[in-house]
Amino acid sequence: MKRVVTGIVTAALATALVLYLKPLFFAAVLTLVVLLAAAEYTALVQRLADAPRFRTALWLALVLAALASSVHQIAPSSRFVVLDLRFAAATVVLALAVAVGLSSRAEVRDRLAGAAMFAFGALWMGLFLVAAVHLHQLRPALLLWVLAVAAVGDVGAYYGGRAFGRRPLAPRISPRKTIAGAVSGLAASVGVGIAGFLLWLGPEDFVWGVPLVALVCGGAGQAGDLAASLLKRAARVKDASRLLPGHGGLLDRLDSVMLATPLLYVLVDIGALGPAIPTLYGSVLYGPGAVGALP
Repeated sequence: MKRVVTGIVTAALATALVLYLKPLFFAAVLTLVVLLAAAEYTALVQRLADAPRFRTALWLALVLAALASSVHQIAPSSRFVVLDLRFAAATVVLALAVAVGLSSRAEVRDRLAGAAMFAFGALWMGLFLVAAVHLHQLRPALLLWVLAVAAVGDVGAYYGGRAFGRRPLAPRISPRKTIAGAVSGLAASVGVGIAGFLLWLGPEDFVWGVPLVALVCGGAGQAGDLAASLLKRAARVKDASRLLPGHGGLLDRLDSVMLATPLLYVLVDIGALGPAIPTLYGSVLYGPGAVGALP
């Protein structure tokens, strides 16, 4: 019961934040949430490798990612300036990963592990942060769509596995996950993806790319969940934290959407959801009033 109540409350809060916050305020709130998840990620990493100043470096990388994705909202600039800022942010992330590895006094193997896990965490959470901010700027309902696809897929996998699960999906990573649960989760992701799109834009704008995108995002959500399970199993903990009763920590709740959201970002930009959804290229890089931007 505690798990259900927490799920309903967090879903309602996330929906309100996505739909009603202005872009800059949403970016600020999401950055704070991701920084808290990064603290949980750091605590897991510290169980595996000696990595001093890991959390500070990771926070710096994520703040730079947030600034690089929001700078055109604060001071509109040309496409090339925005691209340069993103390139600079990626370069700083690489430099920080090297610094994390070199600053440790541990064995070489632990230094390499710390640097690798820093780069993975910065990409995992940083790409999610950038993609979510840009999708929200494009259409808040679009971000809500991918959150629903991933979240409902997670619920479908949980209950489908309990009802029909026999054969394990990845026993060495997460023994309770089953093949039947994974299939149920994908079916739930596709179903809510189709229903959400039809309720949002109507049947006249529906294209067959919608169920395919939902399937890909649902599969990415399950892969993200397994990645988090792999990290927690290596650290020998059940949950990333106890922040959310019945659900663990923020990282436990975000793991499925942190891979699905960047994938949707790419799929939207290539027009996979049809002409009813403008591409991100013009609207995000050039800003309002430019060619390809939203009216």
